[in-house]
Amino acid sequence: MLQLQAFLYLATTIVAVWSSPNDGGSDTETESYSNKVLLISMDGFRWDYLNRVSTPNFDEFAKHGTRARFINNTFTTKTFPSHYSIATGLFEESHGIIGNSMYDPVFDETFSMRTTDSKWWGGEPIWITTRKQNLHSATYFWPGSEVNFNGTRPNIYMPYNQATPFHTRVDKAIDWLRNQDMNFVCLYFHEPDATGHRYGPNSDEVLEKVKEMDILLGYIVTKLQENNLADKVNVMVTSDHGMTELDVRNRVIDLNQIVNMSLIKRTAARDIVTHITPKDGQLENVYNALRLQSNMTVYHRKDLPDRWHYKNNRRVMPLVVVADDGWLVSQAPANLLLTGGRGGHGYDNALSSMKPIFLARGPNIKPNYEISPFLTVDIYPLVCELLNLNPAPNNGSLARTRDMLVVNPRIPVG
Repeated sequence: MLQLQAFLYLATTIVAVWSSPNDGGSDTETESYSNKVLLISMDGFRWDYLNRVSTPNFDEFAKHGTRARFINNTFTTKTFPSHYSIATGLFEESHGIIGNSMYDPVFDETFSMRTTDSKWWGGEPIWITTRKQNLHSATYFWPGSEVNFNGTRPNIYMPYNQATPFHTRVDKAIDWLRNQDMNFVCLYFHEPDATGHRYGPNSDEVLEKVKEMDILLGYIVTKLQENNLADKVNVMVTSDHGMTELDVRNRVIDLNQIVNMSLIKRTAARDIVTHITPKDGQLENVYNALRLQSNMTVYHRKDLPDRWHYKNNRRVMPLVVVADDGWLVSQAPANLLLTGGRGGHGYDNALSSMKPIFLARGPNIKPNYEISPFLTVDIYPLVCELLNLNPAPNNGSLARTRDMLVVNPRIPVG
Protein backbone atom coordinates (compact mmCIF):
# COMPACT_ATOMS: atom_id res chain seq x y z
CA MET A 1 0.00 0.00 0.00
CA LEU A 2 1.32 3.43 -0.89
CA GLN A 3 0.02 6.64 0.59
CA LEU A 4 -0.29 9.07 -2.33
CA GLN A 5 0.55 12.28 -0.52
CA ALA A 6 0.41 14.41 -3.64
CA PHE A 7 -3.34 14.20 -3.81
CA LEU A 8 -4.62 13.10 -0.43
CA TYR A 9 -6.91 16.09 -0.59
CA LEU A 10 -8.77 14.30 -3.37
CA ALA A 11 -8.80 10.68 -2.37
CA THR A 12 -8.14 8.24 0.41
CA THR A 13 -5.24 5.80 0.37
CA ILE A 14 -5.04 3.83 -2.87
CA VAL A 15 -3.13 0.78 -3.91
CA ALA A 16 -0.37 1.88 -6.26
CA VAL A 17 1.89 -0.39 -8.23
CA TRP A 18 5.37 0.83 -8.99
CA SER A 19 6.90 -0.15 -12.29
CA SER A 20 10.65 0.13 -12.65
CA PRO A 21 12.04 0.76 -16.14
CA ASN A 22 14.80 -1.76 -15.53
CA ASP A 23 12.86 -4.22 -13.37
CA GLY A 24 14.44 -7.63 -13.83
CA GLY A 25 17.78 -6.31 -15.11
CA SER A 26 21.21 -7.01 -13.63
CA ASP A 27 23.77 -4.75 -12.02
CA THR A 28 25.96 -4.74 -15.09
CA GLU A 29 23.59 -4.30 -17.99
CA THR A 30 20.30 -2.63 -18.79
CA GLU A 31 17.49 -3.06 -21.27
CA SER A 32 17.34 -0.54 -24.08
CA TYR A 33 14.25 0.81 -25.82
CA SER A 34 13.90 3.21 -28.73
CA ASN A 35 12.82 5.99 -26.36
CA LYS A 36 10.03 7.32 -28.60
CA VAL A 37 6.31 6.69 -28.12
CA LEU A 38 3.30 7.89 -30.08
CA LEU A 39 0.06 7.34 -28.14
CA ILE A 40 -3.11 7.69 -30.23
CA SER A 41 -6.69 7.85 -29.00
CA MET A 42 -9.64 7.35 -31.32
CA ASP A 43 -12.46 8.43 -29.02
CA GLY A 44 -15.41 6.06 -28.61
CA PHE A 45 -13.80 3.26 -30.67
CA ARG A 46 -15.65 0.22 -29.35
CA TRP A 47 -13.62 -2.99 -29.40
CA ASP A 48 -15.95 -4.94 -31.71
CA TYR A 49 -16.15 -2.28 -34.43
CA LEU A 50 -13.08 -3.96 -35.92
CA ASN A 51 -15.09 -7.17 -36.34
CA ARG A 52 -18.00 -5.55 -38.17
CA VAL A 53 -16.33 -4.04 -41.21
CA SER A 54 -13.22 -4.50 -43.31
CA THR A 55 -10.26 -2.69 -41.72
CA PRO A 56 -7.17 -3.67 -43.72
CA ASN A 57 -4.90 -1.08 -42.09
CA PHE A 58 -5.83 -2.14 -38.56
CA ASP A 59 -5.29 -5.75 -39.64
CA GLU A 60 -1.86 -4.96 -41.05
CA PHE A 61 -0.98 -2.95 -37.96
CA ALA A 62 -1.93 -5.90 -35.75
CA LYS A 63 -0.02 -8.36 -37.96
CA HIS A 64 3.18 -6.40 -37.37
CA GLY A 65 2.41 -5.68 -33.74
CA THR A 66 0.37 -6.64 -30.67
CA ARG A 67 -3.37 -6.53 -30.21
CA ALA A 68 -5.72 -7.07 -27.29
CA ARG A 69 -9.23 -8.28 -28.06
CA PHE A 70 -10.33 -5.40 -25.83
CA ILE A 71 -9.07 -3.65 -22.72
CA ASN A 72 -10.80 -2.77 -19.46
CA ASN A 73 -11.35 0.92 -18.90
CA THR A 74 -12.20 2.90 -15.79
CA PHE A 75 -15.56 3.88 -14.34
CA THR A 76 -17.19 6.18 -15.26
CA THR A 77 -16.73 5.47 -18.95
CA LYS A 78 -16.68 9.13 -19.93
CA THR A 79 -14.15 10.97 -22.10
CA PHE A 80 -12.32 13.13 -19.58
CA PRO A 81 -12.08 10.62 -16.71
CA SER A 82 -11.10 7.74 -18.97
CA HIS A 83 -8.49 9.67 -20.93
CA TYR A 84 -6.95 11.08 -17.78
CA SER A 85 -6.72 7.57 -16.30
CA ILE A 86 -4.79 6.49 -19.40
CA ALA A 87 -2.47 9.48 -19.01
CA THR A 88 -1.81 9.02 -15.27
CA GLY A 89 -2.30 5.30 -14.66
CA LEU A 90 -4.71 6.22 -11.87
CA PHE A 91 -8.28 5.22 -11.14
CA GLU A 92 -10.79 8.05 -11.17
CA GLU A 93 -11.15 8.25 -7.39
CA SER A 94 -7.38 8.79 -7.23
CA HIS A 95 -6.83 11.48 -9.86
CA GLY A 96 -10.10 13.23 -9.03
CA ILE A 97 -11.57 13.67 -12.52
CA ILE A 98 -14.71 11.63 -11.77
CA GLY A 99 -16.81 12.98 -14.65
CA ASN A 100 -16.89 15.33 -17.61
CA SER A 101 -18.65 17.62 -15.15
CA MET A 102 -18.59 17.49 -11.33
CA TYR A 103 -18.95 19.56 -8.20
CA ASP A 104 -16.29 19.98 -5.52
CA PRO A 105 -17.68 20.70 -2.04
CA VAL A 106 -14.45 22.26 -0.77
CA PHE A 107 -13.96 24.54 -3.76
CA ASP A 108 -17.73 25.11 -3.98
CA GLU A 109 -17.19 25.15 -7.73
CA THR A 110 -18.24 23.08 -10.73
CA PHE A 111 -15.82 21.50 -13.21
CA SER A 112 -16.49 21.46 -16.94
CA MET A 113 -14.50 20.20 -19.92
CA ARG A 114 -13.09 23.72 -20.30
CA THR A 115 -11.56 23.72 -16.79
CA THR A 116 -7.75 23.83 -16.81
CA ASP A 117 -7.08 25.01 -13.25
CA SER A 118 -4.54 22.55 -11.86
CA LYS A 119 -6.29 22.34 -8.48
CA TRP A 120 -8.79 19.93 -10.04
CA TRP A 121 -6.26 17.57 -11.61
CA GLY A 122 -4.52 15.03 -9.34
CA GLY A 123 -1.73 12.66 -10.20
CA GLU A 124 1.00 13.10 -12.79
CA PRO A 125 0.25 12.62 -16.49
CA ILE A 126 2.82 10.98 -18.70
CA TRP A 127 3.74 14.20 -20.53
CA ILE A 128 4.75 15.71 -17.16
CA THR A 129 6.65 12.58 -16.07
CA THR A 130 8.54 12.85 -19.36
CA ARG A 131 9.47 16.49 -18.79
CA LYS A 132 10.52 15.92 -15.17
CA GLN A 133 13.05 13.32 -16.28
CA ASN A 134 14.67 15.49 -18.94
CA LEU A 135 12.89 14.11 -21.99
CA HIS A 136 10.58 15.97 -24.35
CA SER A 137 6.80 15.68 -24.73
CA ALA A 138 4.14 17.09 -27.03
CA THR A 139 0.35 16.74 -26.90
CA TYR A 140 -2.19 17.22 -29.66
CA PHE A 141 -5.54 17.45 -27.85
CA TRP A 142 -5.77 15.25 -24.76
CA PRO A 143 -7.85 15.94 -21.64
CA GLY A 144 -5.56 17.61 -19.10
CA SER A 145 -2.82 18.48 -21.58
CA GLU A 146 -3.48 22.22 -21.31
CA VAL A 147 -3.05 22.22 -17.51
CA ASN A 148 -0.05 23.91 -15.90
CA PHE A 149 1.27 21.47 -13.28
CA ASN A 150 3.24 23.67 -10.87
CA GLY A 151 4.98 25.42 -13.73
CA THR A 152 5.49 22.32 -15.87
CA ARG A 153 3.73 21.68 -19.18
CA PRO A 154 4.48 19.58 -22.24
CA ASN A 155 7.15 21.13 -24.43
CA ILE A 156 4.38 21.58 -26.99
CA TYR A 157 0.63 21.49 -26.47
CA MET A 158 -2.32 22.55 -28.58
CA PRO A 159 -5.48 24.28 -27.30
CA TYR A 160 -8.41 22.09 -28.27
CA ASN A 161 -9.98 22.85 -31.64
CA GLN A 162 -12.22 20.09 -32.94
CA ALA A 163 -12.24 21.65 -36.42
CA THR A 164 -8.55 20.87 -36.96
CA PRO A 165 -8.38 18.32 -39.82
CA PHE A 166 -7.15 14.87 -38.81
CA HIS A 167 -4.34 14.84 -41.39
CA THR A 168 -3.10 18.17 -40.04
CA ARG A 169 -2.86 16.63 -36.58
CA VAL A 170 -0.94 13.64 -37.93
CA ASP A 171 1.48 15.73 -39.97
CA LYS A 172 2.29 17.91 -36.97
CA ALA A 173 2.82 14.89 -34.69
CA ILE A 174 5.21 13.36 -37.22
CA ASP A 175 7.11 16.66 -37.42
CA TRP A 176 7.43 16.73 -33.64
CA LEU A 177 8.87 13.22 -33.61
CA ARG A 178 11.26 13.70 -36.49
CA ASN A 179 12.35 17.34 -36.46
CA GLN A 180 11.78 18.45 -32.87
CA ASP A 181 13.07 15.30 -31.20
CA MET A 182 10.02 14.65 -29.04
CA ASN A 183 10.21 11.45 -26.99
CA PHE A 184 6.53 11.26 -26.17
CA VAL A 185 3.67 12.47 -28.36
CA CYS A 186 -0.03 11.90 -27.83
CA LEU A 187 -2.60 12.44 -30.53
CA TYR A 188 -6.39 12.63 -30.13
CA PHE A 189 -9.24 12.17 -32.61
CA HIS A 190 -12.88 12.73 -31.67
CA GLU A 191 -14.11 9.98 -33.99
CA PRO A 192 -15.82 7.55 -34.15
CA ASP A 193 -17.29 8.95 -30.92
CA ALA A 194 -19.08 11.91 -32.51
CA THR A 195 -20.70 9.73 -35.18
CA GLY A 196 -21.59 7.10 -32.58
CA HIS A 197 -23.40 9.67 -30.45
CA ARG A 198 -25.38 10.98 -33.38
CA TYR A 199 -26.34 7.77 -35.16
CA GLY A 200 -25.75 4.98 -32.64
CA PRO A 201 -23.12 2.22 -32.60
CA ASN A 202 -25.17 -0.11 -34.81
CA SER A 203 -25.57 2.40 -37.63
CA ASP A 204 -24.17 2.30 -41.14
CA GLU A 205 -22.74 5.75 -40.46
CA VAL A 206 -20.53 4.39 -37.67
CA LEU A 207 -19.28 1.60 -39.90
CA GLU A 208 -18.37 4.14 -42.56
CA LYS A 209 -16.57 6.24 -39.96
CA VAL A 210 -14.62 3.17 -38.79
CA LYS A 211 -13.50 2.69 -42.39
CA GLU A 212 -12.34 6.33 -42.44
CA MET A 213 -10.38 5.81 -39.23
CA ASP A 214 -8.82 2.72 -40.79
CA ILE A 215 -7.66 4.84 -43.71
CA LEU A 216 -6.32 7.40 -41.24
CA LEU A 217 -4.30 4.71 -39.47
CA GLY A 218 -2.86 3.72 -42.83
CA TYR A 219 -1.88 7.34 -43.38
CA ILE A 220 -0.15 7.47 -39.99
CA VAL A 221 1.88 4.34 -40.76
CA THR A 222 2.81 5.67 -44.20
CA LYS A 223 4.00 8.98 -42.76
CA LEU A 224 6.09 7.16 -40.15
CA GLN A 225 7.68 5.07 -42.89
CA GLU A 226 8.31 8.05 -45.18
CA ASN A 227 10.06 9.87 -42.34
CA ASN A 228 12.22 6.90 -41.31
CA LEU A 229 10.40 6.64 -37.99
CA ALA A 230 8.78 3.22 -38.28
CA ASP A 231 11.74 1.48 -36.66
CA LYS A 232 12.22 4.23 -34.06
CA VAL A 233 8.73 4.94 -32.67
CA ASN A 234 6.54 2.60 -30.62
CA VAL A 235 2.94 3.40 -31.58
CA MET A 236 -0.12 2.62 -29.46
CA VAL A 237 -3.70 2.99 -30.71
CA THR A 238 -6.41 2.89 -28.08
CA SER A 239 -9.64 4.51 -26.95
CA ASP A 240 -11.34 5.76 -23.82
CA HIS A 241 -14.61 3.81 -23.96
CA GLY A 242 -17.15 2.13 -26.21
CA MET A 243 -20.70 3.10 -27.13
CA THR A 244 -24.20 1.73 -26.65
CA GLU A 245 -27.52 2.27 -28.41
CA LEU A 246 -29.93 4.83 -26.92
CA ASP A 247 -33.66 5.39 -27.37
CA VAL A 248 -34.48 8.84 -26.00
CA ARG A 249 -38.22 8.30 -26.50
CA ASN A 250 -38.69 4.95 -24.81
CA ARG A 251 -35.75 4.32 -22.48
CA VAL A 252 -35.61 7.43 -20.31
CA ILE A 253 -36.39 7.62 -16.59
CA ASP A 254 -37.77 11.02 -15.54
CA LEU A 255 -36.19 11.79 -12.17
CA ASN A 256 -38.95 14.29 -11.44
CA GLN A 257 -41.53 11.50 -11.53
CA ILE A 258 -39.89 9.26 -8.93
CA VAL A 259 -38.50 11.65 -6.32
CA ASN A 260 -39.58 14.95 -4.83
CA MET A 261 -36.93 17.30 -6.20
CA SER A 262 -37.54 19.75 -3.36
CA LEU A 263 -35.74 17.23 -1.12
CA ILE A 264 -32.56 17.52 -3.21
CA LYS A 265 -29.91 20.17 -2.64
CA ARG A 266 -27.75 19.49 -5.69
CA THR A 267 -27.24 17.10 -8.60
CA ALA A 268 -24.22 16.65 -10.85
CA ALA A 269 -23.17 14.68 -13.96
CA ARG A 270 -26.75 13.49 -14.80
CA ASP A 271 -28.26 11.25 -17.51
CA ILE A 272 -26.16 8.07 -17.13
CA VAL A 273 -24.38 8.51 -13.81
CA THR A 274 -26.22 11.04 -11.67
CA HIS A 275 -24.77 12.36 -8.41
CA ILE A 276 -27.26 13.55 -5.80
CA THR A 277 -26.80 15.52 -2.58
CA PRO A 278 -30.08 15.48 -0.61
CA LYS A 279 -30.97 18.28 1.76
CA ASP A 280 -30.06 17.80 5.40
CA GLY A 281 -32.04 14.96 6.96
CA GLN A 282 -33.45 13.75 3.62
CA LEU A 283 -30.82 11.20 2.58
CA GLU A 284 -32.86 8.07 3.30
CA ASN A 285 -36.09 9.58 2.00
CA VAL A 286 -34.46 10.29 -1.34
CA TYR A 287 -32.72 6.92 -1.40
CA ASN A 288 -35.95 5.03 -0.67
CA ALA A 289 -37.78 6.93 -3.40
CA LEU A 290 -35.14 5.88 -5.94
CA ARG A 291 -34.24 2.34 -4.96
CA LEU A 292 -37.32 0.56 -6.34
CA GLN A 293 -37.09 2.13 -9.80
CA SER A 294 -36.27 -0.40 -12.51
CA ASN A 295 -33.59 0.03 -15.19
CA MET A 296 -31.27 1.88 -12.82
CA THR A 297 -29.51 1.39 -9.49
CA VAL A 298 -29.08 3.89 -6.68
CA TYR A 299 -26.11 3.54 -4.33
CA HIS A 300 -25.06 5.13 -1.10
CA ARG A 301 -21.54 6.33 -1.80
CA LYS A 302 -20.07 3.81 0.65
CA ASP A 303 -21.83 0.98 -1.20
CA LEU A 304 -20.48 1.73 -4.67
CA PRO A 305 -18.76 -1.42 -6.00
CA ASP A 306 -15.11 -1.63 -5.00
CA ARG A 307 -14.24 -2.80 -8.52
CA TRP A 308 -15.11 0.67 -9.82
CA HIS A 309 -12.39 2.34 -7.72
CA TYR A 310 -14.66 5.35 -7.61
CA LYS A 311 -16.18 6.01 -4.20
CA ASN A 312 -13.15 7.30 -2.28
CA ASN A 313 -13.27 10.88 -3.45
CA ARG A 314 -14.97 13.91 -1.98
CA ARG A 315 -16.46 14.82 -5.37
CA VAL A 316 -18.63 11.70 -5.33
CA MET A 317 -21.93 12.80 -3.81
CA PRO A 318 -23.81 10.90 -1.06
CA LEU A 319 -26.10 9.14 -3.56
CA VAL A 320 -25.12 7.94 -7.03
CA VAL A 321 -27.65 6.72 -9.60
CA VAL A 322 -26.28 4.51 -12.39
CA ALA A 323 -28.51 3.77 -15.37
CA ASP A 324 -28.66 0.31 -16.92
CA ASP A 325 -27.03 -0.16 -20.32
CA GLY A 326 -28.92 1.90 -22.88
CA TRP A 327 -31.07 3.77 -20.36
CA LEU A 328 -30.95 7.41 -19.30
CA VAL A 329 -31.99 9.12 -16.07
CA SER A 330 -32.92 12.73 -16.70
CA GLN A 331 -34.33 15.78 -15.00
CA ALA A 332 -35.21 17.20 -18.42
CA PRO A 333 -36.39 14.43 -20.80
CA ALA A 334 -37.68 17.02 -23.27
CA ASN A 335 -34.11 18.22 -23.83
CA LEU A 336 -33.05 14.69 -24.74
CA LEU A 337 -35.74 14.61 -27.41
CA LEU A 338 -34.31 17.81 -28.88
CA THR A 339 -30.79 16.42 -29.15
CA GLY A 340 -31.99 13.07 -30.52
CA GLY A 341 -28.66 11.26 -30.05
CA ARG A 342 -28.72 7.51 -30.69
CA GLY A 343 -25.54 6.53 -28.85
CA GLY A 344 -24.09 7.04 -25.39
CA HIS A 345 -21.47 5.92 -22.88
CA GLY A 346 -20.63 6.34 -19.22
CA TYR A 347 -22.11 3.03 -18.04
CA ASP A 348 -20.62 0.21 -15.97
CA ASN A 349 -17.14 -0.51 -17.29
CA ALA A 350 -17.82 -4.27 -17.02
CA LEU A 351 -20.27 -4.04 -19.94
CA SER A 352 -19.03 -5.34 -23.27
CA SER A 353 -20.49 -2.26 -24.95
CA MET A 354 -18.11 0.00 -23.00
CA LYS A 355 -14.83 -1.79 -23.85
CA PRO A 356 -12.22 0.03 -25.99
CA ILE A 357 -9.57 -1.13 -28.45
CA PHE A 358 -5.83 -1.51 -28.02
CA LEU A 359 -3.17 -2.16 -30.65
CA ALA A 360 0.56 -1.41 -30.62
CA ARG A 361 3.37 -1.63 -33.13
CA GLY A 362 7.02 -0.59 -33.18
CA PRO A 363 10.62 -1.65 -32.67
CA ASN A 364 9.95 -2.84 -29.12
CA ILE A 365 6.51 -4.38 -29.68
CA LYS A 366 6.10 -8.10 -30.29
CA PRO A 367 4.79 -8.80 -33.83
CA ASN A 368 1.67 -10.83 -34.65
CA TYR A 369 0.83 -11.25 -30.97
CA GLU A 370 -2.45 -11.14 -29.04
CA ILE A 371 -2.15 -10.11 -25.42
CA SER A 372 -4.75 -10.85 -22.76
CA PRO A 373 -7.05 -7.94 -21.90
CA PHE A 374 -5.46 -5.59 -19.39
CA LEU A 375 -6.45 -2.30 -17.73
CA THR A 376 -6.25 1.15 -19.26
CA VAL A 377 -4.33 2.26 -16.15
CA ASP A 378 -1.60 -0.17 -17.26
CA ILE A 379 -0.81 2.02 -20.26
CA TYR A 380 0.99 4.65 -18.15
CA PRO A 381 3.61 2.26 -16.70
CA LEU A 382 3.97 0.67 -20.14
CA VAL A 383 4.82 4.02 -21.71
CA CYS A 384 7.20 4.77 -18.84
CA GLU A 385 8.97 1.47 -19.50
CA LEU A 386 9.37 2.26 -23.19
CA LEU A 387 10.75 5.71 -22.37
CA ASN A 388 13.04 4.39 -19.62
CA LEU A 389 11.27 6.59 -17.06
CA ASN A 390 10.65 6.09 -13.37
CA PRO A 391 6.85 6.18 -13.11
CA ALA A 392 4.99 8.32 -10.61
CA PRO A 393 2.75 6.44 -8.15
CA ASN A 394 0.00 4.75 -10.14
CA ASN A 395 -2.58 1.97 -10.07
CA GLY A 396 -1.27 0.20 -13.15
CA SER A 397 0.98 -2.82 -13.51
CA LEU A 398 3.72 -3.44 -16.03
CA ALA A 399 3.33 -7.16 -15.29
CA ARG A 400 0.07 -7.22 -17.27
CA THR A 401 1.65 -5.77 -20.43
CA ARG A 402 5.29 -6.85 -20.31
CA ASP A 403 4.67 -9.86 -22.56
CA MET A 404 4.16 -7.58 -25.57
CA LEU A 405 7.62 -6.03 -25.24
CA VAL A 406 10.72 -6.84 -27.24
CA VAL A 407 13.84 -5.22 -25.83
CA ASN A 408 16.83 -4.25 -27.87
CA PRO A 409 20.07 -6.11 -27.16
CA ARG A 410 21.27 -5.44 -23.64
CA ILE A 411 23.74 -2.61 -23.40
CA PRO A 412 26.62 -2.86 -20.89
CA VAL A 413 26.54 -0.21 -18.17
CA GLY A 414 29.74 1.64 -17.27
